[in-house]
Amino acid sequence: MAKRRFYIVLFIYIIFIFIWYFFINMPQVQNLNQVNLKLNEISQQVSVARRAQINLKQIKQRFQKEQEQLQQEKEKFIRKDQLSKVTQELRKLAEKYNLKMTDFSPGFNDYFDKQKKTIVPLPISISFIGRYLQIGKFLESWSTLPFYLVPQEVTLQKLDKNGYDIQAIVEAKLYTWND
Repeated sequence: MAKRRFYIVLFIYIIFIFIWYFFINMPQVQNLNQVNLKLNEISQQVSVARRAQINLKQIKQRFQKEQEQLQQEKEKFIRKDQLSKVTQELRKLAEKYNLKMTDFSPGFNDYFDKQKKTIVPLPISISFIGRYLQIGKFLESWSTLPFYLVPQEVTLQKLDKNGYDIQAIVEAKLYTWND
């Protein structure tokens, strides 16, 4: 009888372990696994959000720099009322290369015909007198000017047989901001 009782108790004990394992432990393990999966998803989302926040700061900084550069570039487009600035800058640059500026003629007819555009290339004819090499260096330095002036055609004429001076007539486009 003691053996039988031992087997009954052992059988009941095994049934309780079996019931506990399948009905209590397994669902808890599954719930724990689901919670761990959700925790991993949330931690990945938090990580992505942190990187996005860092990237957003960097993007804002880059955007600010780009805006500043864009503003600087926009300032290189001369307005109609700033043409005297172009003349002054060209005169200073010509003097630096020992050139004499003899003519500065903007083509306003084209400027007023193109009122619908915001950036308009204004044709300009500029005449200089000086030495050949100095004229070349002068034209090369146009990229340093605080506005967009692009030479289109250059005509060179020797002024006299014995002299070294040359007259250069430069047809150029001055890119202007047309309000």
